[in-house]
Amino acid sequence: MKHLSQIVSTKAVNHLKKAISLTALIATIVVFVVLIVDNGSFCKEIVKEYNTGIESSINKKISFIETIAAGVSSGAISPEDYYSYVDKMVTLYDDVSAVYICVPEDGVIYSDGIMTYMSGGWLPPADFVVSERGWYVGAMEKAGLYLTDPYVDEQSGDICITIAHVVDTPGGKGVVGLDMYMTDLVSLAESSYSGDNYISIVSGNGTILTHPNKEYALSVSNQTNITETSYGRIIDEDLKSAVIWDYKGGFKLFIHKQSEVTGWSIIYASSLGGIFLLLVGIVIAVVLSVAVSAKLSSANLIKTISPMFAPLEDVANNVVAITDGNLQFRFEEDKQSAEVNQVTLALNNTIRGLDYYITEINKVVSSIADKDLSIEVNGDYRGDYRQIKNSLQHILEVLNDSFDEINSQSKTVKEFAANLSQTSESVAESATSQSQSVANANEQMNKLVVSMQEIGELAKAVEQNANDTNSRLTVGAKEMEDLVAAIDEIVTCFDGIAEFIMEINNIASQTNLLSLNASIEAARAGESGRGFAVVASEIQELSANSSRASNNINDIIGKSRVAVNNGKALVEKTQKTIMDGISYSIENAKNVDEIVAAVGTQKASIEEISHSFKEISDMVETNAASAEENSAIANQLGDCAEILSNTVNEFKLR
Repeated sequence: MKHLSQIVSTKAVNHLKKAISLTALIATIVVFVVLIVDNGSFCKEIVKEYNTGIESSINKKISFIETIAAGVSSGAISPEDYYSYVDKMVTLYDDVSAVYICVPEDGVIYSDGIMTYMSGGWLPPADFVVSERGWYVGAMEKAGLYLTDPYVDEQSGDICITIAHVVDTPGGKGVVGLDMYMTDLVSLAESSYSGDNYISIVSGNGTILTHPNKEYALSVSNQTNITETSYGRIIDEDLKSAVIWDYKGGFKLFIHKQSEVTGWSIIYASSLGGIFLLLVGIVIAVVLSVAVSAKLSSANLIKTISPMFAPLEDVANNVVAITDGNLQFRFEEDKQSAEVNQVTLALNNTIRGLDYYITEINKVVSSIADKDLSIEVNGDYRGDYRQIKNSLQHILEVLNDSFDEINSQSKTVKEFAANLSQTSESVAESATSQSQSVANANEQMNKLVVSMQEIGELAKAVEQNANDTNSRLTVGAKEMEDLVAAIDEIVTCFDGIAEFIMEINNIASQTNLLSLNASIEAARAGESGRGFAVVASEIQELSANSSRASNNINDIIGKSRVAVNNGKALVEKTQKTIMDGISYSIENAKNVDEIVAAVGTQKASIEEISHSFKEISDMVETNAASAEENSAIANQLGDCAEILSNTVNEFKLR
């Protein structure tokens, strides 16, 4: 079995392990969050940098289209020079595939009256309606610059956009535009594909333009909207970040940035592998630290805690002295620990109590051994020790009563022995008068028989009285049990009355509410409701009186319940006293039985002596020697009675 110090040390080490582990876990979580936040800040800078690059490229093209629009609107370029102008413009940027000017002119073959001048000398067919083109409609609606959503050029398979701008011409408003390949933007996005990190460009309508996974990237055969992917939820807020499961597997940090120029979204995906590896390293270091700390703490705690429990262990070891009967032993008080000091004080008080009770009991028993039955049991016996006091008092009472009875009987026997001795001597002295003496002795013996019979009947009467008393006490105990049950039923009735009073209170409350409503209605009725108001007032008064009466009854019931509970406690105490009386009555009955048996034995002996005297009366002459012998026996019986009386007198009775 382990020592208490070992148990406490073990529990302290376990709690320390939990505390260190919890602290380590919190520290790990904090480090992880800090790393995520720091990595998020780094990723935000990257996504802003890529967004700046994309906007810079688009702004160059916007400046280019604005330059073309300014040249046309200013009139510096005449319609005759439109073809040469667009051909010249298309050569300025490699990623511009076409430049065109669409202006209204008279006499054109097109139904919308708009002539299209396109680089490369391309001439639209007769059914070509340029005013229905999306870029044209968009520029007209905005009355300025318009960028189309990216699309795929079916011939080259490259991603393109169209930038259009409204112009003013002598024939009316027109539109200039250019088709631009997104080659530089795609290259910029692909340059970000470093390890598991990458940039993805998403158009304003949610179409994914660039992505390392070809199944997501825009192509002739594929068009994927970002809402169909796992990271579509981050585009609802600028610079929003989230840790999302990537298409390659594993979690990544995704950052979203929306371009103010194009309305496109730039999404940067950053791998968390390095962070997770760092986190694993931290966890391993923490686990090792916890193990080492717990090991060192365990040894230190055992060294620190063990001396604290040394006084308590000394107390446990010295308790054996009490078991061995050494009541003179006292525990030393421990001034360091209040708990151990309290235990030692309690043990010392217990030893003093045991020593006191043993001394008191020994005093009574020694007095009985010294034949002094007049001693009183006056010690301060408390609690269960009171039963010992009651038992000692009962023993002394029984012994005193028994010796009183024995002393009385010994005096009677002594008197009878003296009479018998005188009779026997008279028979021995005169054989002539022997017959008369024997007759007298016989008469005396008959009286003795009658006396013994009366004593026996009295003893039986005492025995019957003891049995009757025991029966009555038993009946009284049963009646006390019935009384306890009746008191319990009274308590139950009180509970029922209390519930009834609660119902009366509820009825009084409802009556009060009813009278209040009646008063309100009577007031509304005016003069005609005055009599009804009086009735309502009386009802309200009756309700208040009922409530006060029920509260008074409830108070009386509470006091009655307390009184009944006190009575129940007294009845239970009385019941215990009656049960103790039954025990004492049974023991007295046993003593009376012994006395009856002794009297019966004496009666039988005296009857036998009487029978012997009858035989002596028939043979007086031949029994003179027997008379002398009877005289000697009578003398011995007197001596025995004297010895018995002296023995009883040696006891000091009350």
